[in-house]
Amino acid sequence: MGISLIPGQFLARHAAAAAGAKRGLILGRQKIHMSPARLARFLKELAAQGRVLTAEDVLQPDGFSERLLATLGYPAMEAMDFTAAEGAQHIHDLNRPCPEALKGQFDLVIDGGTTEHIFYIATALDTCHDLLKPGGLMLAYVSCDGMFGHGFFQTGPDVPWRYWHAARGYEMLEVSIVPRRSPSRVQAVPDPTGRPRGGEMDLTGPHMILYACRKPQVDHPYSPPIQSHYV
Repeated sequence: MGISLIPGQFLARHAAAAAGAKRGLILGRQKIHMSPARLARFLKELAAQGRVLTAEDVLQPDGFSERLLATLGYPAMEAMDFTAAEGAQHIHDLNRPCPEALKGQFDLVIDGGTTEHIFYIATALDTCHDLLKPGGLMLAYVSCDGMFGHGFFQTGPDVPWRYWHAARGYEMLEVSIVPRRSPSRVQAVPDPTGRPRGGEMDLTGPHMILYACRKPQVDHPYSPPIQSHYV
């Protein structure tokens, strides 16, 4: 798990949506995975947005990403992991339901490539929902195609659109895919509901799916999502 150029760009463009968030949680502590060239490119793109930063502004000695997130304007981030090996504050196996004490405690939850490694992925997604306060922001960047064997699952468009939007009532701020070899080629993914083959796409090479969405202020009536092919 880590923040490479694609997640870095995604987090930068959604930092404004996290303005005012006071408590954030990331699934697993994230390290920064950018070569010097990729880091230079990232800093150049931030400068074009009016954020003039140096490598020292975003890198920290242990390689983790709390400094980067704080510099972008995110709240102090806590981490959840199934082990304490990397310094997570909350030790919890995401195969199991959300701890009662953490329900509704966070303004922001980030899934940086964790849920694809959880066997009971639906339970993990439910936990992310439960962790958020009403109006909270969910951000995710996970493997979607061309990464055979990387995790238990590769995420398709029905996860953001049919789970988060249709079943949970979240406002979708972004759903897109990006090829790992072309980090700036962001392709929007529309709601596949009602399309004859749903969200099926032919992709070449590894891709990531990125989504940002906001929890409704009032609980949305929930029933398990139906995949878009079958609605």
